[in-house]
Amino acid sequence: MPAKKTSRATVADLLSKPSRTKEVTISSDNGVALTVLFKSIGLKAYDDLVAEHKPTKEQAKDGGTWNPETFPPALIAACSKDPVISPEDANALWESSEWSRGELMDVFVAVVKLNSEGLDIPFTGSD
Repeated sequence: MPAKKTSRATVADLLSKPSRTKEVTISSDNGVALTVLFKSIGLKAYDDLVAEHKPTKEQAKDGGTWNPETFPPALIAACSKDPVISPEDANALWESSEWSRGELMDVFVAVVKLNSEGLDIPFTGSD
């Protein structure tokens, strides 16, 4: 297998790097796999969203850094690209009796990972 060509990244390369995207597949009962495309929102927007969804005193006492009732649907809405999911619709999904806890957490964890993964810029072997 040939070695990948690498080059030193420039500041312009770093600043022009596109946001990561992730397609999440959601199974439906009719056997059709539905997909949603999510896009990372960047460090500042993510931190601002966490700040907007502070844990309650009880949640903070238990070690929470964000409110588990309001932050997940807010992040899902903020990252949705195709289709765009409004905050109201994300809350409706989060509160739906048709979605299991596992299904909702699968989507939420995928969006958290999307926003937490590292840079996709090749660095030289000496770095």
